[in-house]
Amino acid sequence: MKVSVIMPVERLGGDAERAIGSVLAQQTDFPFELIVVSAAPLSALSKAGVRNVVEPNRNPATRRNRAVSECRGEILAFIDDDAMADPLWLATAIAHFDKFPKVVCLGGPDPAPPDSSRAELISETLLATPYVGSGIKCHEAPPGVFAIKKPSDIALVNLFVRRDGFTGFDESVGYIGEDTALIEKLMQRGAVIYHSGVRVYHRRRAFPFAYLKQRWRYRVKTGQRPIRDRRVYWFLVAGTLTILIPILWIKYYLVTLILGARTTRLPKSYWPLLPFAFALHHLTYYFGILWGLVTLRLRTRQPTAPE
Repeated sequence: MKVSVIMPVERLGGDAERAIGSVLAQQTDFPFELIVVSAAPLSALSKAGVRNVVEPNRNPATRRNRAVSECRGEILAFIDDDAMADPLWLATAIAHFDKFPKVVCLGGPDPAPPDSSRAELISETLLATPYVGSGIKCHEAPPGVFAIKKPSDIALVNLFVRRDGFTGFDESVGYIGEDTALIEKLMQRGAVIYHSGVRVYHRRRAFPFAYLKQRWRYRVKTGQRPIRDRRVYWFLVAGTLTILIPILWIKYYLVTLILGARTTRLPKSYWPLLPFAFALHHLTYYFGILWGLVTLRLRTRQPTAPE
């Protein structure tokens, strides 16, 4: 078996069925299998080529590790149940692995699908805008093929790993960050590549509530983990100065308006509102990281129980 595609699924219907269909419709000249891992058996999965692995533990790292233990492929391909793979997703990735045997891991862009709502496209703009967005290459979707500079440049929604190089997801990390921890290890073992031709379309959380709730959880987790990326500290400094110095608000509005307008797929009537969306986005990041640092400090100060 050439490839094992692994997809955690909470429940069937809607996006999950489209995700499964997009994998089964891949245009390849090599065999592959699709493993759907779920908390309970999914009896509706009767389509040829789909295997259902049951893992009651809802830890996403545990689920994916369980699926890997059941797979037969030389290459592991990970995709989420709210993503749709391009028809040449597998073929493009495997061609690169075959051509470059030193590549141990590969990922690609994950833009929002064409049928996204306006609320989802606002979230897409916040993630994809260079310099003031997420800062993550797979969200910004630049063209080309290159070695990534930081583990977060590619994501688990669109990730390929050689089976013999896979060290397992760290189950102690749990939700948020398990892919970054794995990619960081893989970068020490060989080449980890971003390939713009290896594309999936990833459903975004609708702005504002669902999106900001998700971002808050991410950034609290950032603050609770050891921070090795100096850009986090620079972000906190820049955020503090921008909040305290009102004259910078005008510059902030203009910069986010210009960069957001160059990136967004929203109609022009939405453009003047983009800076306010960016402000909520950045404030969520800012206070989320600070709250993570505070809760980490409180946790480490808790007295240990006497033996």
